[in-house]
Amino acid sequence: MPEFDVPEFDVPEFAVPEFDESERKAFVERWVAMWESPTAPADAMAYYTEDAVIEDMAFGHTYRGHRELHEYFARAGTLFSDIRSVSAGVLVGRSHAVAHVRYGATIREPFLCLPESSRGKRFSLYVMSQLEFAEDGRIVRSVDAYDRTAVLQQLGALPATLLAPAEVRTPFSGPAPSA
Repeated sequence: MPEFDVPEFDVPEFAVPEFDESERKAFVERWVAMWESPTAPADAMAYYTEDAVIEDMAFGHTYRGHRELHEYFARAGTLFSDIRSVSAGVLVGRSHAVAHVRYGATIREPFLCLPESSRGKRFSLYVMSQLEFAEDGRIVRSVDAYDRTAVLQQLGALPATLLAPAEVRTPFSGPAPSA
């Protein structure tokens, strides 16, 4: 086998920032609690990169960058009162985390499809937030998933019980074929 001259390269050392699971978990716990703060619109920006994205999967809304995120938090403060945001568990990794959150609030101002009768009503929900972190440890992306139907039912925009889904038949749900 012939020998090859391999040129020498100056390869800079790449230092991976230290990852501290307890620090990351504490950061996420503070982020969850921050939602209750009356100064949340300003406080939230410390948790997010300037180009961060929040995706609300239940209502299909996406907010991009500090300006839209600030408006999002400010709007929540206008629409809701008595906000409670409690961590129900956090799973963390080097670049991602999943926060399980019990969230509740009282409707101050009806919005979207909410009837006027929702004013003053309290709702609660379970939110699962998947967080993605930037190199500096701040949130670059948050994807929030929760049951929109349950919220709308609590607020009177949908009936308390929905019709059961139609029976689903598959090739395996019928009687066995005769031989």
